[in-house]
Amino acid sequence: MCGGEPRQMLKKARGKVDNPIYTIQICIPKHAVNLIFSFTNGVDWDGPYRLQFQVPKAWQNRPIEFFNQGLAEELSKEGACDRAIFPDTSIVVDRCAMIGNLSKEGGDRCSLDWVPGCMDPGSHLYNPLANVDDGTCPIDSDVEE
Repeated sequence: MCGGEPRQMLKKARGKVDNPIYTIQICIPKHAVNLIFSFTNGVDWDGPYRLQFQVPKAWQNRPIEFFNQGLAEELSKEGACDRAIFPDTSIVVDRCAMIGNLSKEGGDRCSLDWVPGCMDPGSHLYNPLANVDDGTCPIDSDVEE
């Protein structure tokens, strides 16, 4: 539903020795049951890849039409696709926290400290120190049970 022009990914450089990491943020609509996507370098395409999502308990056993209709309503709003897929925030690790963090492999690499956690500032489980989303944020839903 959100096809069209490819979105640019954020390139996170990690020094001369390590390859860069490319990231993008995707806000999954509430009614999405899967996401199919591909990557491109501007010439060649890699994919398609498919992510399948767990349906919230209150929505289990609903017909697929329920999800299709809800998704169509969500994505038909002005700018919905642009808000759903966008470049990641621009955080570039350009130095190690301390000299002791350099690895033994010539002293030219950082031992990056990954902090998993909930990265949604609106969640009660938000971890302001997290730099890797580990999926612990609860899925919001306005569901009638």
